[in-house]
Amino acid sequence: MSLQAEPAQSAHPHPFADDNEPYEQQQRREALWNPEQHGGVPSKAHRHIHIDWPNASIKKTIAIGASAPEASPPVYDRPRHEDETANASSCVLITKSSPINATVHILREKRPESASAPDSKPVLISAKTGSLGSISLSIPSYSGARPLDIRAKSYNGNITVFLPTSFAGMLKWNSETGTLKVSPAMQQRFKLLDPQPHKHRGTAKIASSIASGMRGDVCTISNHHGSITIKEFGEGEGKASSGDGGKSCVIQ
Repeated sequence: MSLQAEPAQSAHPHPFADDNEPYEQQQRREALWNPEQHGGVPSKAHRHIHIDWPNASIKKTIAIGASAPEASPPVYDRPRHEDETANASSCVLITKSSPINATVHILREKRPESASAPDSKPVLISAKTGSLGSISLSIPSYSGARPLDIRAKSYNGNITVFLPTSFAGMLKWNSETGTLKVSPAMQQRFKLLDPQPHKHRGTAKIASSIASGMRGDVCTISNHHGSITIKEFGEGEGKASSGDGGKSCVIQ
């Protein structure tokens, strides 16, 4: 009596896998959960990435860059026209009520062959979720001349953003009940600009820890309820942790 081996199955099947799903769609979903990486950085980078998952969490390591090729067809969802036209490169992540945990690598931009100066379009990194979704957004490093435009928005969840050491610009935050926590490393770079500090909203200047001058970066964070934490990438191993050891400063 001969035995036939069962087809091999993935040890970690996608939670929303569907046997009737088209092959192309399966590949896109698998790419989201099983990215090909080399040394922690995805092997492929794209100029614009857009992921809109209403009913699933996003946990992803992504690489983007202004010199990276356009993805055709899109790797995940089709980027919005306004994001493509207003930004040199972009990564936009959206969920309806699920957590977002993303690390976004920004590749070095190639110098143009012509003598003309490059345009000043920014690099956009945006994470948005509603309901009870929390956000952990990490940007390991950035050495480009273009300004960064970093956005994180949640209705009812905690937000933690890990900024690169080169971040140089403005931080704007707003919350109905939450407060802003600034890590020890960021406290050295942080300067409140509000003449009358407010517990739940404000504006601050963050200087680069590796260079002088301001690049014009902007980081905008908002939620209704939940904490807002700003850290330098590398603190807490570049990801949200269960605690900050009591060392973070709460802006009153």
